[in-house]
Amino acid sequence: MRPEAAILLGGLIALSALGCGIPGRELFLSPQPLRPADAIVVLGNRPPVDRQGRIAPELARRVRRGVELHRRGLAPLLVVTGGESDGLVEADVMARYAQSLGVPAAAIVRERRARDTAENAGYSVRALCDGTTCEPDVIVMTSPHHLRRAVALFRCAGAHVQYAASELPPDRGAQIAAAGYEYGARVVYVFDDACARAATAARR
Repeated sequence: MRPEAAILLGGLIALSALGCGIPGRELFLSPQPLRPADAIVVLGNRPPVDRQGRIAPELARRVRRGVELHRRGLAPLLVVTGGESDGLVEADVMARYAQSLGVPAAAIVRERRARDTAENAGYSVRALCDGTTCEPDVIVMTSPHHLRRAVALFRCAGAHVQYAASELPPDRGAQIAAAGYEYGARVVYVFDDACARAATAARR
């Protein structure tokens, strides 16, 4: 199945949940207490900027939450991961925003190659291991709908994983879109061994 068709199918599934609370809530992971880790990893989202050139709302929510965890002293490093999109690199947009919120540039690791969640996981682990084999302790930070899939792929990449979610988008349309995308991704993964891709990316 083509990814576009899978996402459309996911959207139809999410629409069927209208009137039943938050669409896709069954995708969420329960909150957990956090302990200090090697790094907080914030996953990118496309498009990285809005029509005015400002960081897009979803990406801003993720970065703000990552910065909040960094301020709490939960990790010395903030990894921002995301490759090129519409002529911009997601990681660069995220890093600039994190710096504007007070995170020192020296504390930010930019992973600038990833094109999807499997590569977010693999390339982030590789960056933290500096090209060697290791099992970093990370706090994975992304949106509530995306978190379960992201955590699984970071484990595939060899990381010890804790997790935290950003805020939900405030409008229901965005919640339906996020749920639809996640349902669609699960259909795509029937034909794509994303776990193996994450593990491979961590080694190259």
